Amino acid sequence: MSRYDDLVTAAQRGDRRARDEFARVWLPLVYNVIGRALNGHPDVDDVVQETMLRVIRDLPSLRQPQSVRAWVLTITMHQIGVHRQRADADARVSVVPEVPGPAADFEELAILRLRLTGERRQVAEAARWLDDEDRGVLALWWQEAAGELNREETAAALNTGVAYAAVRIQRMRAQLDRCRALVSALDAEPRCPRLQAVLGGWDSRPSPLWRKRIDRHVRDCRVCPGRPGGEIAVERLLVGCAMVPVPATLSTAVLGKATAAAALAGTPASAAPAGGPASAAPAGGPVSGGRAGAVKTVAASVVAVAVVAAGIVAYAAGPESPAATTAAAPAVASAATPATPASAAVGGTPSPSTARATSAAAVPAASPAPSSGTARCGGAGLASRWASWPMPGPDRPASYRNLKDGTVRDQVTCLEWQREPAPGTYTFTAAGEYCADLALDGGGWHLPTRVELSSIIDSGRSGPAIDTTAFPGTPAQFFWTSTPWAVTKTPLRAWIVNFYEGLASNGAYQSADYRVRCVRSAGGSGKPSYRIAGGQVTDPKTGLVWQRATSEQMSAAAATGYCAALDLGGHRWRLPTLQEVSTTVDDSRVAPAITTTAFPGTVKAGWYWTATRAAPDTGLRWALNYDDGYTNYRKIVSGYARCVR
Repeated sequence: MSRYDDLVTAAQRGDRRARDEFARVWLPLVYNVIGRALNGHPDVDDVVQETMLRVIRDLPSLRQPQSVRAWVLTITMHQIGVHRQRADADARVSVVPEVPGPAADFEELAILRLRLTGERRQVAEAARWLDDEDRGVLALWWQEAAGELNREETAAALNTGVAYAAVRIQRMRAQLDRCRALVSALDAEPRCPRLQAVLGGWDSRPSPLWRKRIDRHVRDCRVCPGRPGGEIAVERLLVGCAMVPVPATLSTAVLGKATAAAALAGTPASAAPAGGPASAAPAGGPVSGGRAGAVKTVAASVVAVAVVAAGIVAYAAGPESPAATTAAAPAVASAATPATPASAAVGGTPSPSTARATSAAAVPAASPAPSSGTARCGGAGLASRWASWPMPGPDRPASYRNLKDGTVRDQVTCLEWQREPAPGTYTFTAAGEYCADLALDGGGWHLPTRVELSSIIDSGRSGPAIDTTAFPGTPAQFFWTSTPWAVTKTPLRAWIVNFYEGLASNGAYQSADYRVRCVRSAGGSGKPSYRIAGGQVTDPKTGLVWQRATSEQMSAAAATGYCAALDLGGHRWRLPTLQEVSTTVDDSRVAPAITTTAFPGTVKAGWYWTATRAAPDTGLRWALNYDDGYTNYRKIVSGYARCVR
């Protein structure tokens, strides 16, 4: 038997640890199938919980552990059908049907969290236009094309034979291709004038009616791009495509209710500690065992993997970062790489970071008194796209002071923040204008750069990844930064930060709408004047001293040991936090996004390990890629080390 057959058997016997691991292994697949099939309906999390609880409760009825994947998917598709029946019944008695809001859009989550670009992004956007039945088929086939399922398992989940499953998939693909043509026409720059006339009165939401109208125009129009002959087939685009990561709150809820589900099924609990608070599982009849399918290894790390499409789109997330140790290294001015002009709103920015915050009440009495107006503790610094201050970290924990006027002062970075986010959502340009016009406490506000906004992320939390005492009412959603993506291809994009878990993405179209929180900071210009000596690079502003060279490739654990054993200049070295390493990113450039005169030999598209663990999965470690400064923690097996002190 395989390791996962053993896991199923142990879970069936009532081993709580095995049952919790079983839930962790299958939750990502269930979440992705349900999320895509229901098109991000607000009830997705509820349906996922009901499905997982039913799977756990009925686990003892599974007779063939090797067919567990098909069995889980059969239950999943059944629960999707049950939800649709309920939704249809509710719609018949409701005066105003419930419409999922933008935050619930699963495909938007896929685009942003998986950094989908180009034709991969086009496929995700086209999926929004499919009918319910086709979305259910796509949800399964997406995982099949990505290598997570085989055709027998897809057929079992659809409750049909392999031959008819192929027919249903072919029908769905034909419709998906038409929807791709529709998306291509809508995204064209400039858009066809005749199509623009057809769209009069459209509320920008995909619907069968508007799909029919737009498709009719695209089929007959000689101007609209339609489906270019060189378009890549969908199945090729989805090979190796990751799953959308499961929200941490949902994982906690499912694991917390596993004990109750097992109790209802009559499964004894072992002495292992429970995964969280228990609550009653929903009632429901048993589900028959699924059809046999080929056995596949499902690693717990399947939670998600970011797909780097042609090295274009990037993530960034912030962890806690260490305090600076001022080094007295001999001063040797490094040749700074030229910086790109600042954006209209605020300028460029370096990569992200995170702050593990303490409550405002815990601020020591000796802390500097807050100033009104622009924050000024330490005078002018560098251009705001660089950190002119130490990042919060283990030796200097984040500390905030509520100034009682709608603003919050960061006692470590000296940045002053709008305490509560701006109402509503804004485009990139409108976000910059909102902050420039903000009259709160005398004005002087701007849209934060990526390094500024990342400084208040608390990567030790998720949903939201921020100190909620200092910043109440922060939604676990994406917020604009003023940092445009270094690649100026159209449509223009900019960096956004997700306060769900601290991820940053440069895949946001500047015409899209996201949340806003403004900042005030001391003015400045220029970029870091690194001092280089003895194989070390000192950043005078952050106080960090870096190993100039790059290690060989190694695992995260080996990287930690490598830095601890590093014999350089007689100092003690350690692996940096994600916040620390992010201060070295020059996101005005790509491949590599770093000052190469100070850090020669930096691997252009290699992962650099950090000491920061991911809040959604503490068994995984964040790493940064200098392709353009994006970060990730999923399915990274090997990377490099650059130590810090």
